[in-house]
Amino acid sequence: MSSALRRGSIPEGDVHRPYDGCMTDEATPDQLRAELKEIDNELAELRRVTGDVQSRRGEDSGTSEGFQGPEDIATELTGLSETEAVIDVLEQRRERLEAQLKALG
Repeated sequence: MSSALRRGSIPEGDVHRPYDGCMTDEATPDQLRAELKEIDNELAELRRVTGDVQSRRGEDSGTSEGFQGPEDIATELTGLSETEAVIDVLEQRRERLEAQLKALG
């Protein structure tokens, strides 16, 4: 018998979680509220960063030569698009959590 299959051991790749008192995968209202708060915090930070990037567009820094290359512009726009996509996903997740919380009463 291999050591990985000894009684009481957990086979590699399996995740062991101690019993937490819940018999279902359904989240409690407190867990949903906590996740909503985390999402709200993350959304606020992403929106702040997006706003900062958008407000800086077209501005020259003190060390700038007054020209931003096409590669730099493309990189900045790609990053902005990716951040906006993450915001969309988080907003959708937030809506689903709010619906779950409302359904729980």
